[in-house]
Amino acid sequence: MNVIPPCVFAALVASTLATAAWAEEARPIFYEVSFKNGLVATQTVTITQTPDEKTVTTSFEAEVPVFVAHHRIAEDLSVTTATNGAVIRFHANRVDGAIRIEIVGTAESDGMLRVVRSDRAGSVTNYIARDAYDFNSLILYGNPTTDFVTTNQPARVLDIAEGHVVPVQVSGNSESLTVERQNVKTLHVTWVEGAHTSHSWHPERFSNLPVRYIRQTDAGEFTFFLQR
Repeated sequence: MNVIPPCVFAALVASTLATAAWAEEARPIFYEVSFKNGLVATQTVTITQTPDEKTVTTSFEAEVPVFVAHHRIAEDLSVTTATNGAVIRFHANRVDGAIRIEIVGTAESDGMLRVVRSDRAGSVTNYIARDAYDFNSLILYGNPTTDFVTTNQPARVLDIAEGHVVPVQVSGNSESLTVERQNVKTLHVTWVEGAHTSHSWHPERFSNLPVRYIRQTDAGEFTFFLQR
């Protein structure tokens, strides 16, 4: 009969517990998505983490009213980052009516990010250096707000859904939200990108997740509400 030494057994237990903890983090989180005061979709967010990497995956699909017709909008985004914030890889599929875009990013051995964008016009490859961006566009999920509310204005954000770096004015102010009849200290973050202003609210006790996120785009304002 094989006997596992106590030190090896302890290591196996620790490894199992660590794996279980990461699996626990990988449970999907759901947001209700509203557009023009109507519920149009449910967004799924999954966060997985190892000691060296963090992966955030988000997806939703909606049929939004445009005059007398319906316009299909869908997103499937995923990004894996190192502990220092560098993007290791990302993948994005976007549908905006008849427009379909796929974007794939992979870090090269020298740290340069190789980005391939494909649409009906063909494929284009670009390279983005690590020092070209401060953080990526999915960092608001599961990251402390101190990681992305920078003192540099504007911040240089790697937009995963577009595959390029955009300047964004990021600012935050402390507020109080009433949650389950209790006042909770919350950081209200304002994101200004050109003509569009978006907002997110991050209470202290919600594992760094935004409980509400208003994203303003050319199509209008989408509001994401965290389901608990």
